[in-house]
Amino acid sequence: MPALYLFNRRTLLAGDDLQLPSVATGFVFLVELFIFLPVLMYYTIDLILMSQEDYGDDEGGGMRHTNRVLNVELLRNLETERLLLNVDDYFSSIEDRLPSVESQACADATSGFVDMTFPFLLLVHQIGSSIYCATSIWHEQKIFHLSSLGTPTLNTDLRAPLTKIVESKMTVLVGFNFLLLVYGVWCTLPFVRGYIQCFPIFWWFIWFLELAIRGMQSIFSVVTLASLWRIPPASLVIRSNSDPQIEVSDDTTIEFYQRHMDHLHNQNNVEMAEEMWRGRCEGCCRTMAVATCFMFGGQGIVAHASERGGENFYSDIARALTDYFEGTIDVVPSDIALGFVMLRHIQAQRMLVARREALQQMRIIGSSRGSYDDIMSVAGTDGPVQNSSSTSLLFRWRRKRSVSDNTDQGTNDAGVVDADRLRNHSGSRDEESYETFSRPVLSPCNPDDIAVLKEGARFARHQLAIYTWVLYYYMFPVSGTFRLIGRSIRKKICKKKTSERYQPYTMHLSIEAGDICDSTSNGNRQTRSGDNFLGLHEKTMLAHLGIDDSDVVYASFESGFYESPYCIVVDRNWKSIVLSIRGSLTLEDCVVDVLLDPTPLDALGEKYDFDGSGQYCHGGVLECAQWLHGELMRHNILAQLLLGEDAEFPDFDLRIVGHSLGAGIGVILSLMLRKTYPNLRCTCYSPPGGLLSWKLATECSEFVNSFVLDSDIVPRLSLNNMERLRDEVLELIARVKMSKYDIAKRIYGLCGEVSLGDLEYLIQQNEDMLYPQDHIPDSDFMRQLRIFKQRQEERRASRGVAREISLFPPGKIVHLVKTGQSNKCTHGFLSCITCGMSNSGFKYTPIRKENDDFNEIEISPTLWTDHFPNRVCIEIEKVAKSFGIDTTLGTPSGSDDIDVLT
Repeated sequence: MPALYLFNRRTLLAGDDLQLPSVATGFVFLVELFIFLPVLMYYTIDLILMSQEDYGDDEGGGMRHTNRVLNVELLRNLETERLLLNVDDYFSSIEDRLPSVESQACADATSGFVDMTFPFLLLVHQIGSSIYCATSIWHEQKIFHLSSLGTPTLNTDLRAPLTKIVESKMTVLVGFNFLLLVYGVWCTLPFVRGYIQCFPIFWWFIWFLELAIRGMQSIFSVVTLASLWRIPPASLVIRSNSDPQIEVSDDTTIEFYQRHMDHLHNQNNVEMAEEMWRGRCEGCCRTMAVATCFMFGGQGIVAHASERGGENFYSDIARALTDYFEGTIDVVPSDIALGFVMLRHIQAQRMLVARREALQQMRIIGSSRGSYDDIMSVAGTDGPVQNSSSTSLLFRWRRKRSVSDNTDQGTNDAGVVDADRLRNHSGSRDEESYETFSRPVLSPCNPDDIAVLKEGARFARHQLAIYTWVLYYYMFPVSGTFRLIGRSIRKKICKKKTSERYQPYTMHLSIEAGDICDSTSNGNRQTRSGDNFLGLHEKTMLAHLGIDDSDVVYASFESGFYESPYCIVVDRNWKSIVLSIRGSLTLEDCVVDVLLDPTPLDALGEKYDFDGSGQYCHGGVLECAQWLHGELMRHNILAQLLLGEDAEFPDFDLRIVGHSLGAGIGVILSLMLRKTYPNLRCTCYSPPGGLLSWKLATECSEFVNSFVLDSDIVPRLSLNNMERLRDEVLELIARVKMSKYDIAKRIYGLCGEVSLGDLEYLIQQNEDMLYPQDHIPDSDFMRQLRIFKQRQEERRASRGVAREISLFPPGKIVHLVKTGQSNKCTHGFLSCITCGMSNSGFKYTPIRKENDDFNEIEISPTLWTDHFPNRVCIEIEKVAKSFGIDTTLGTPSGSDDIDVLT
């Protein structure tokens, strides 16, 4: 920052973003000037000199006559030799005389080297190109030098001349380049056929490459200028009733888009901003739906758009984005990227400091060898987990919570929502700071820990299976089809054995006609809904689970707004009826995810007999849970399986399993069904962070277990965490004391995972790149940042109670923390080619966490891949195996029928 203004229009680049583009462009011009053009000029001048030396003394008519005689004589000699010599000698002679033939053809084209129009035209173009390249190199050198001055927020006036230099480049040089392009095409087209033999092939390749470069530069320049002219001109002086007057010079900062700045506190402008974001979100979803050929849903989005009924789906996210970007911070995308890079370094330093302090604390207190090994394991070294008393010492962003927050969050004695107490629970930024905290590490000697991991490993494939063919072919892109074929063959062979081991059961489900597709297997009526004509959903679901289709009671693969695919499976070994709910996969699911406004649960609690007084949950998740509850009640499947004298499995318990959005739906559905099924349990994988208010999120731990993989972003996603991330990124931008180019050179040597050995180097790097937090120099950016924060607080207050409610992930949480990595070459290779996003080769330690521990978004290369259901399943099973837990499902067809995940 500040943004670079060209022709009085704001661009998405800052002045210090131009170093790398100038280096790349300058390199292209250097290659042209010192490699391409010398080659072109050498052969052009050689052709001109050839005519003067060899044929300069001959008259034109005699020369043309001599050319014709030479041609006839040459052809006569070749014909004679063809008759006298054998074929090999013939082609050898042709090859020897080919240069003379080409020279003669060139002489014919130039009328005996008299017509030198084309070579002279070429020479003029090449001289002009040399001047253009030399001038462009000078411009790029000046741009690089000026872009390297100052920091993103300080001494920005040193980069003021950039505007005029770039504008001259985009006008004078672009015009010169266009003239060279037109001139080169004009002088080439009439002569290319006649002069094709006058120059070698590689010369023509370089020549047309030169014209292509001129053309691409012209197209890029025209597109850039056209995009700039679409932006309304900015004002030099911005006046606002709510802001102080900000005056700027012609060469420095001009504030960001006046149409988004004037009278920002005006209610009409806020409504216009919300409408703008709503339209952008809807348009983005429609574009993605059409671009992916509706492979990931989107039919409902397009249908709602055509009926103009989709406004309500985007209102929450439009309101949140309007609030999120409220203010006049003059930043560009590269500034935001810089802030994220620096935050990644700061978080790595905090993590390593926490590990070092943990080791020091364990040594000081003189704890037992077993506990010391535990903390060593968490610190990233090899150490076995031996007892249940071990703890891990980590950092988190936390505020000091009052006693009332732990008991009755946000309600007064009368049970009415108290805005002040809700605001106190959310906490102001001034009350928050980093602090150490300890959490127990799961131990193989603790029966409760073993039970939790056994449960997580057992049902991890259930949350994976409901994703069906999409995740199956993602995991097995090449061998997936062959695996399905092999499984079908094994199924035919084992069909008789399976029917002998398990007696078939018959279900008479009360499902409306036309809603389902019936298929028959082993004499049992199996119900499926929404599968394709190949039955691919069902086949891949069974392949994920490794079970027989007789154990699938019902499966719905239909998806839409609030409609999530689910399946009901019989787990005989665990004596459970498993209801698996799919997470976010389609565009409709993503729209549901951004229905962010918390919804009160008072009425729902009264209806389904749980304490929902003063409690809130994610609005979109609640809608999905209510839809699924209605589906289950309409079909009456669970009641027929578990309730009544005629129940098929009266001794079985209900188990609800879900991943991501499916996990959130499963928790709300569990609250609704728990009165009917007292032994119900819910297992969540990567549950959403902004799901339940504090009291309900902790009290449901009696029947809810959640599993989170390392840096997974979804359990950390909430409005509060996103605002905290934004504020910290902006503050880090203000603290930077080097240019972006210098920072890029420094951070290049420190990438990927870090260890304790990198701590001192990392601390020194951060000190060199950042000002201390309490010694940030004043600048225009800092003044903008203070105004921005003030507006954010005002915006939060104007939204009322809804913005003050904090939501958390549910139940007892087991966090698989990355504590080590393999030293194998394959691990390093995968990490390199995937830019650190691969989970392969890492070691994880299970640690119990509190619901408010996930209150900071970790910037990590794996923050998205840690959320993938296949990765969650793989790592949980690996950890369970390290605890001596059998992770096989014990399917009717045998454990060999399951697809092994690696």
